[in-house]
Amino acid sequence: MGDQTPSEMLAEIKGFTGMTETALASRLEISQPTVNRMLKGQVKCSSTTLLAIFRLHADMKAGKLKPVESAAAA
Repeated sequence: MGDQTPSEMLAEIKGFTGMTETALASRLEISQPTVNRMLKGQVKCSSTTLLAIFRLHADMKAGKLKPVESAAAA
């Protein structure tokens, strides 16, 4: 996890997976506007959200989180 902020980790997850802010919000059990503000670096998050971001980021690094299939490929 290094020196990345939660906002940077969230942006990396979003970029890698192609998940929408709504999908990330659902996965993290927070609102989409909160995800948007976090991606902009405007919100500090709760410990529960922070742990969820750490876990999701770790899953991504371990290859357990895959890119979302695009609707065009379906």
